[in-house]
Amino acid sequence: MGEIKGNRHLSGTWAELWFNGIKIGEMNKITTKITANREDVQTGLSVDSKITGLKGEGTISLIKTYTRFEDVRKEIVKGKDPRGTIIAKLKDPDAEGGQTERWQVGNVALSEFGFEWEKGSVVKQEYPFTFTPTDMISLDEIKPS
Repeated sequence: MGEIKGNRHLSGTWAELWFNGIKIGEMNKITTKITANREDVQTGLSVDSKITGLKGEGTISLIKTYTRFEDVRKEIVKGKDPRGTIIAKLKDPDAEGGQTERWQVGNVALSEFGFEWEKGSVVKQEYPFTFTPTDMISLDEIKPS
């Protein structure tokens, strides 16, 4: 594989997001992170570690256009724990061979709700969430030709 030209680098401009099958067109950013919980294990004089669990968390960032996730908030204040599914897709027209990267994140639990409005500014909202790492599945990958 030779030098990668600038137009082959992916742009988030082409990212799309669905939550429970509903397209969230005003999505500005999505982040996901899986953290390995580790416990120290000493072997002789060396200290190593052992994975004892995995934790998934992320954030959906929106440029406010519509009221979103109010149905989820209403269920939570009733003491229920609704879960959802995110599909995230990145289809940059300059991607190698026109390929697409797509992820499914299941068992998503939104964890914060609120708002912040400021005169003279575009309104942005963030929705942190957790998920079980085993429910994060790569559906499509962008691979070198």
